[in-house]
Amino acid sequence: MSTSNNNTSELLHLLKNGDERAFEEIFNCYHKRLHYFIFSFVKSEFVAEDILQEVMIKVWLKRTTIDLSSSFDSYLYTIARNQTYNHLRKISNQESLKKEVWRNIKSFNRQTEDTILLSEYNEIVDDILNNLPAKKRNIYILSREQGKSNQEIADLLNISQKTVKNHLWKTLQLIKAQLKPYLSDSLIPLFVLFLS
Repeated sequence: MSTSNNNTSELLHLLKNGDERAFEEIFNCYHKRLHYFIFSFVKSEFVAEDILQEVMIKVWLKRTTIDLSSSFDSYLYTIARNQTYNHLRKISNQESLKKEVWRNIKSFNRQTEDTILLSEYNEIVDDILNNLPAKKRNIYILSREQGKSNQEIADLLNISQKTVKNHLWKTLQLIKAQLKPYLSDSLIPLFVLFLS
């Protein structure tokens, strides 16, 4: 935050007491960083700004519960992360958007708290796919790389939709387990979105 620690503490005290000017100043101080943080997940300026507005509304509504003895940065980024996950979880139920969300997750470069090199990620996933049985590998590619729905895959491969879902679930569980040593706990839930 661009203000001094003393000024930050004072602004937070005022915010807890419902001071709108303090809230506006805090919003202005964090706006750019939070927008970038959210944008890195959703890859949409409009969506990032919309989520950011939701974050700040939540901060205002919960202002009386802010713990002044704890890190406000952590508090704020936790809310931002949760709101972003909620958005991704919601759109992941729409088959037409799954491919885009998955591509966005794979395109992360370097985050402040959640760091994984894309080259390492690709190597790990490629290695997993290369060692999968042909059917599982084909289902994964059709779903995650070609953006086909479970029903479309079932029709193409002449298997049940439940079989497609089970194969995907097992493959994604395996990818999740292999990636876990490289990811912080806060990024793991993004991959859980695709286990349903």
